[in-house]
Amino acid sequence: MKVWILADVARSVPGGMRRHMELHAEGLRRLGHEASLFFSEDFRAGAAVRVPKRLPGIKTLLSLRARHARELPDVVNVHTQCAPAWILAARTGRIRSRVVVMSYAADEGAINLQRPRDLLRWARAALPARSTFPRADGIWCVNTSDLDYYRLRYGVAASKLRCIPHAVNDSFYRENGANERDPRQLLFAGTWITRKGVDVLAPALDLALHEAPELRVVLAGTLVPPEEVRRCLTPRVAERTRIVPTADDQELGRLYRTSSLLLIPSRLEGLPIVMLEAMACGCPALAAANSGMLDVIEPGQNGWLEGSFDPERWARRILELTRSPKALATASQGAMVTAEAFRIESVGRVALDWYASLRAG
Repeated sequence: MKVWILADVARSVPGGMRRHMELHAEGLRRLGHEASLFFSEDFRAGAAVRVPKRLPGIKTLLSLRARHARELPDVVNVHTQCAPAWILAARTGRIRSRVVVMSYAADEGAINLQRPRDLLRWARAALPARSTFPRADGIWCVNTSDLDYYRLRYGVAASKLRCIPHAVNDSFYRENGANERDPRQLLFAGTWITRKGVDVLAPALDLALHEAPELRVVLAGTLVPPEEVRRCLTPRVAERTRIVPTADDQELGRLYRTSSLLLIPSRLEGLPIVMLEAMACGCPALAAANSGMLDVIEPGQNGWLEGSFDPERWARRILELTRSPKALATASQGAMVTAEAFRIESVGRVALDWYASLRAG
């Protein structure tokens, strides 16, 4: 089978989307199939140059139309923002491929309608998606909340929807690393933005460190300068915090294996790859009770869920868990067992079987 995987995101910028795409392609190749990756750097030639940024689907389609005619991929796996143009092209016979929407989360769900301009943002995201997604050949969701959203709000047939998790790189699976783990070290791994819950994290850490000054904090993959992050922290937290703006797999693996607890106070996610990677390394998470965290975490068995965004509540949970070495050890072992389902070949086989069923249908 020949599969194209594309999104209007930069190959040069680290992030969950890029890692998902690369690991999905690797899984297909290991199983003997072809996979081609396309990033925003690949959509800057010819007629596509004149296409506005707010029309990423048309840009990608114009850039790849000639190559598509030559290679004729069986499946085009395309991110939500670009998907409407590809779905329409397939429905009108301009391309001959099955079109699968790659969805991290329903994009319109991230828009809070508070100001007039928010309505315009919602319309740009929701109207093309609602009018085309039911006509896609399939929609790949990474959590069941999104799957239900597309089924109930968009009217997508259940037969077109599939919940498949991200894959995790092999480098994160190895010996437990329990001897390396520092029971005092807390880890946050993600972009330093409000959607990731940093406005909850910063005050929660201040409250926790006030009562337990022996705790230490690592903020990794923030993608913003350390001084910008430190401006959000109290002096008490700042002096006990190490900031790593970018981190490769080797550095992330070391942080997962030396930390006792991963903190994920996100308001909206698809399925955090960092959570799955940390689980493979035996680092359980305390995560907000939403999105893909609900699908993966079994409270007390492989991590914990928190239903509130109250910093005081998060601080109490952090203190409870860091003072419970037995609970952390149990969840660490359970996290590694759970993570076995996210190996590259395992996820690749599930996706490949689904693609085959779409082609047959």
